Amino acid sequence: MDSLSSTDSTDLTNGAQGEERHGGPHKDHAVILLHGLCGSQLEMGSIPKQLKKAGCTVIPLTIDNYSASLTNPRVSPNWEDWCAVVESRVARLKEEFKTVSICGLSMGDTLALAVAARSSELLSVVLLSPVLQYDGWSVPWYQKLLTVVYDLGIRNWSYKESEPYGIKNFDMRRRVASALEKDGVAAVGAASIPARHLRAALRMISFVRESLPLVRADTLIIHSIDDETASPRNAEVILQHINAEVRKVIWLGDCYHIITVDNEREIVTNETVMFIKRSIDIHGNELSRKYLAHSSPLKDRRQ
Repeated sequence: MDSLSSTDSTDLTNGAQGEERHGGPHKDHAVILLHGLCGSQLEMGSIPKQLKKAGCTVIPLTIDNYSASLTNPRVSPNWEDWCAVVESRVARLKEEFKTVSICGLSMGDTLALAVAARSSELLSVVLLSPVLQYDGWSVPWYQKLLTVVYDLGIRNWSYKESEPYGIKNFDMRRRVASALEKDGVAAVGAASIPARHLRAALRMISFVRESLPLVRADTLIIHSIDDETASPRNAEVILQHINAEVRKVIWLGDCYHIITVDNEREIVTNETVMFIKRSIDIHGNELSRKYLAHSSPLKDRRQ
């Protein structure tokens, strides 16, 4: 299945297709952006803009029954279909670009890790507030029982977002609460997550937990020590079990889960762009030789 809608991050409302290629030293690098479960590209904050300034081509994906705008609560999605959309996009980008990276947020990180475990085509992954377990301080005690309820056949319910909405900054939190009430979606994602989609995400988490040793792409993790949704243990587990030669973790101390729009958003954006640029430069010489050999075969000029 490849039912994605790829839009430029500066034009998320009109459905424009394709991507805008940028010049500069990193013009041959594409970055796929994956927002959180039942969320939107609003969650990615200023990262798309700064990646474009760095010369990268930015690919914000919307995915059927993963993105808020394409979510049907009566449909039971398969997480492997989500992966297939991203993998198909990576394969097509590799035909045009030397390298491809993925930058995700929250469950978008889990999706990025699933793709990285199943594919060797990625140069790097940036994981912002990764989730392998909902174990943050604001997660209700009954959260673990929701899977039992679902498996008993009770499925017409949704997990609703509530205070603090993943944001420590009070003014931003107030604006988010207003947007969720008015539009049902904001910079923190959707107002609620349908049970069927949450169950699919939990199945994806199970796969990723078992597959972390297969991840070899350069990896940056940025996580708040005060994340109310996913504790720092999530980042630690990833760091310990992946097999990436280049791996780095940055801990934040003044934000909650949605670090892309919270108090330390500038640090998040700058570190994300810097890591991707360094990853491109580190692997640049080797990749240039491979790309040249692939793109410029000897031509038979005989008449």
